[in-house]
Formats: sequence, C-alpha cells, structure tokens
Amino acid sequence: MRILGDRAFGALILLLAIPNVLPVPGLSTVTGLPIVLVAGQLALGWTQPWLPRRLGAVSMEREAFLRVLQRAHPYVERIERRLLRSRLPALTSPLAERLLGVVMMVLAGVLALPVVFGNQPAAFALALLALGLIEKDGAFVIAGLVAGVVALAIVAAVLFGFAEGLLILIGLATA
Repeated sequence: MRILGDRAFGALILLLAIPNVLPVPGLSTVTGLPIVLVAGQLALGWTQPWLPRRLGAVSMEREAFLRVLQRAHPYVERIERRLLRSRLPALTSPLAERLLGVVMMVLAGVLALPVVFGNQPAAFALALLALGLIEKDGAFVIAGLVAGVVALAIVAAVLFGFAEGLLILIGLATA
C-alpha cells in the first residue's frame, strides 16, 4: 500500500470489487464491508488506507484468487491501454475524492447486502470509480457515478418488489 501512495485507495477498492463484477458466489458481504471501511477513510481524507490486523490477515484461497485475476486481467489491461488517461482533474481532486468516498461507502453497503441482482451492478460501479481514482480519470469517475445510480435503481426496484410481494402475502393471510 505504501508503494501505491495516493492510488492505494483505488487499488484496494478495485481489488475487492472485481471478484463481485465477475460472479464469484458468496463474496459480496466479505468484500463489501472492507470497501465500506476503506471508502470511509477516503471520505475522511486519510492519506493511506488502513485495515485492522484481523481483517488484513483474512485471505482468499490462492487458487480462487488467481482465477479471478486471470479472468479480469485481459479486460483491465485493455481498459487501461485504450480508455484510461488523465482527464477532468476536478473530479479526482482531494475534495472530489472525499465525496467519492461517501458515494463508494453507499455502493459498498449495497454490495454487502444479500440482494439478488444487486451485487454485480454495485461492484461494477465501484470498479469504475476505483479505476478513475487510480488513473486520475474524471471520465471514468462519471461513468462510475452513472453506473452507481443504475445500481441503486436496480436494488431499489428489487427491494420495492419484495416489499410489495410481502404486503400482498400479508393481505392474503389476513383476508
């Protein structure tokens, strides 16, 4: 993390978000909660991410982790080579990074919820925002914010549908 400097927040969030973009069952809560912690530190203006020793010691099976990295590597490399560049610097300024930390906390909270169809869009938005932070690319930040709004809309629709269904069941049970 020290080597990455000011890009450590984005790199850590990207590393935690990618397994959820590529469907790996059961990881959303395990990775979502540390993202909330790291994004909170970003929102508070910390210069380096910190993880509690116990959380920092948590590991993933090496083979599973390598499979995720192998699957993601060609896409990240292609994106980095063709799309990422430093643009719209106001969207990655220190103040903007603090605001993005708050947005990322919300998205990570959604990611941590066991909501069907809600994890991948939130993880995708987090990955775009993280790439924007790493490369200081405001265009990716905008794309991440748009994806975040879509992710929140999907989760809201799923939760609304669940609540409506529950109310119908309660109505039928009391009738």
